[in-house]
Amino acid sequence: MSNDSIFKTFLVAFLLCVVCSVLVCLAAIVRIDKEAYNKQLEIRKTVLAAGGYQQQIDAGGKIDELFTTNMELKLVDLATGEYTTAVDAATYNQREAVENPELSVGIPADLDIAKIGTRAKYAAVYLDKSGTVVLPIHGGGMWGPIYGYISVAADGTTIKGLTFYQHAETPGLGAEIDNPNWKKQWPEKKIYNSSGKLAIKVVKKGKYNASAADAVSTVDGLAGATVTGNKVNAIIRYWLGENGYAPFLAKFKAERG
Repeated sequence: MSNDSIFKTFLVAFLLCVVCSVLVCLAAIVRIDKEAYNKQLEIRKTVLAAGGYQQQIDAGGKIDELFTTNMELKLVDLATGEYTTAVDAATYNQREAVENPELSVGIPADLDIAKIGTRAKYAAVYLDKSGTVVLPIHGGGMWGPIYGYISVAADGTTIKGLTFYQHAETPGLGAEIDNPNWKKQWPEKKIYNSSGKLAIKVVKKGKYNASAADAVSTVDGLAGATVTGNKVNAIIRYWLGENGYAPFLAKFKAERG
């Protein structure tokens, strides 16, 4: 058969298309896998930072190693505060669960102080070998949703750290919720008072009184970012209140405190 035949021309073109298609598909798969891994790495870094491992991360500690060595994933039924195996923890995506009617519940408007609308029935929490627990939190910010993690000590009321990994707050103002100096206020603050009532709060910048009786549960806000401070306050108070993690933290304290 002549090398100039129409059949060979089409055959070569067809094989070239097949090879190119395979290469493009492989490249796409590699890219998707890399993006998924980077997203997972960022979440792990945030969980570790909230859990008190920022120094180890800054010192060059390997995030995957720190995470797998220290953190254990558990699912919590927010209605009961109990651990659950109703869904597979390894494949559960709390943010995607909000879109699934079987895995989510609507929040009544009068209780929805964080402007969430709908929340997942189950929360993916991380138990740290040190005895703390890292809890996912989210809610409405000034320009978009805010997502982060807050860690609580074994006593069920002492905050150990707070870190956000997604928000659209104004640079230089509300975005200062990422400022290490502001985040340093959170460790050792008390969520509940001696009567067990929710006490943690963010006040307007300059209104914090270190001598006040409730100073142990008060965080000074951000200069020029009152709205963001109010939003974060609402998010924290919703998730640490009775409609959030309060039932779980009470059981957590009884088990570990």
